[in-house]
Amino acid sequence: MTRSEGTTDKAPAPVGPYSQSVRVGKMVAAAGQAGVDPATGAVASSDVAGQTIQTFKNIEAVLAASGATLNDVFRVDVYLSDLADFAAMNEQYAKVFTPPYPARTTVGVQLPVGLKVEITALAITE
Repeated sequence: MTRSEGTTDKAPAPVGPYSQSVRVGKMVAAAGQAGVDPATGAVASSDVAGQTIQTFKNIEAVLAASGATLNDVFRVDVYLSDLADFAAMNEQYAKVFTPPYPARTTVGVQLPVGLKVEITALAITE
């Protein structure tokens, strides 16, 4: 199958050799997004709740660039710089998705300075 790249200026530009999103058939993969405001390039908030909100805005934008929406998401991976932020991230996450929720993994990792959360998503379109 052919891969096609989705790009948008409504999400931060890639900082390496990767695509914001890629479509293969009906499947769309959104590259890891963080709480960075694409208009300024700055971290959108100092707390994980605000960063999670911005992260999902970025995911929504890169999914749209490949013809998908948050409603098409079936898998999510969440990376937290501090697992103590799990509840605050989860509170914002629950505002994005409705049952049946996407399958999800959440892990603690070292993220670049100032970032508290990074999220990837997989979607399937009709």
